[in-house]
Amino acid sequence: MMIYIGMGILLIGTVMVAMGWTSGVKGRTIGTGVLLIVCGACIGIGGAPSRDMPNGSPFMVALGFVGTVAVIALALVNRKKNAVVNQEAAQKRAEVIGATMLDRFFVECVLSECDDFSKPKNVQRAQLLADKYKLSYPNGIEELYRRGLEGHQAVSRRFVLNDLEKKRAEERKQFDELNRYSDLTGKDKRIAMLSDRAKELRQKARNQKEYADMLMRSGQQKEMDWATWGGAASGIAGFGAGVSTAIDIQMKNAQIRAENEKRMRDAMPGYMFFSNNASGNLSNADAIMKEIENFKLKLISDEPAAKLMEQLTFQSTDVLVSETGAAMVCTTASLNPDFMIFDDVPAVVDGTIIAKIYDGERLCGTAQLVLPLYGLGRNVPLRGICIDCCEPGKAYTVRFVPKHLWAMER
Repeated sequence: MMIYIGMGILLIGTVMVAMGWTSGVKGRTIGTGVLLIVCGACIGIGGAPSRDMPNGSPFMVALGFVGTVAVIALALVNRKKNAVVNQEAAQKRAEVIGATMLDRFFVECVLSECDDFSKPKNVQRAQLLADKYKLSYPNGIEELYRRGLEGHQAVSRRFVLNDLEKKRAEERKQFDELNRYSDLTGKDKRIAMLSDRAKELRQKARNQKEYADMLMRSGQQKEMDWATWGGAASGIAGFGAGVSTAIDIQMKNAQIRAENEKRMRDAMPGYMFFSNNASGNLSNADAIMKEIENFKLKLISDEPAAKLMEQLTFQSTDVLVSETGAAMVCTTASLNPDFMIFDDVPAVVDGTIIAKIYDGERLCGTAQLVLPLYGLGRNVPLRGICIDCCEPGKAYTVRFVPKHLWAMER
C-alpha cells in the first residue's frame, strides 16, 4: 500500500517539475515538485519490505508523510498570500481610469457623445460599444451606462483623495521644516541654526571626498603576483615554463600599470574638483564654529516682547490657502533701522512671531513665523504655515503677536 502511495506522490512531483519547466516558472513550482519526489521516494522505499527489514522502514515512511504534509501546508499558505497580493493588485487597477472594461465602455460612450439615450442612434452605438468590451446588459443599456458612471465617479474621487493626501504629506513636511527652531530662545536659536549648517557642510564634504576617492579607484586593475604564478607553473610543467609564465605576467603587469596611470590622469580633473569643494566646505564649517564662539559674547537686552513688536512693521501680507485647507502666511517684516539696546548698541530682533489668521472676527488658526538666522533687518520675507485651518477661495486677515522675541547686539 505504501509503495503505491509513494509512487502517486512521486508522480505528482514529477508532473509539477515538468509543468514548471515547460511553463517557464522554474522557481517555486519546480522546488515543490522536487520535494514531493523525495517524499514519495521515502514513502515508497520505506514501505517496501526487504531481506533486512521485512516490515520496511517506518522511519522513512513517517519522514515522507511529514514532508508531504509540510509541502501541502506551505502550498496553502502561499495560495493565501497570493490571493491577498492579487486582491491588492486588483484594488490598485480599480483605482486607475480605464482599468476595467466597464470603465472603458463608459469613457468611450462619453467621448462618442452617445450618453443621451433618448436618441435611438445613441442607444445602438452604446450597445455596440458594450458588445465590443464583451459586457452584457440584461437590464438595459442605460443601466449599464449608469453603473459605469458610478464606477468612474468612484475612481475619480479616489484620485482626488490620493492627490490631497500627497499634498497634505508635503505640507506637513514643510510645516516641520518651517517650525524647526520655533521653540528655541535667546542665543540657543542662532547657535542651533549655525551648528546644523556646519553639520550639513561637513556631511557634504564627506560625501564629496568619498566620491573623489571613488573616481580615482574606479577602473583600477590589480596586478598579478608573478612569483606565485611562476612558481605554480614551474611545479606543474618545469623550470622553463615557470620562467616564461613569470616574464609574461611581468609584461602584463607593466601594461596594467600604464593603463592605471592613464585612467588616474583622466580622473584627476574630477578628483581635484570634488576634493577642492570638500576642502571649501570643511573650511566654511570651521568658520561657522568660530562664529559660534564669537557670538556667545554678544549682548542681549531684557526688553519685553510687546515693546519689541512696536519696532517692527509688516507689509505685503498674504494668506495663501491650498485645496487641503492649509494656509501659508507670507509677509515682509522690517526693523526700525535706528533700533538700539543699552542706549548706544546697534541691535537686531530675533525669535518667533505668531500670525493669527481671522475670518472676519473668527480666529481660524495660527502660523509661526520663525525669524531668520541673523534676526530682522530691512524687508525680510517671512513664511509660516497652518495645517487644516482655512477654506479655499475665502479671504482672510492676519494679526501678528509675539511668541518669543528678544533684542540682541548686531
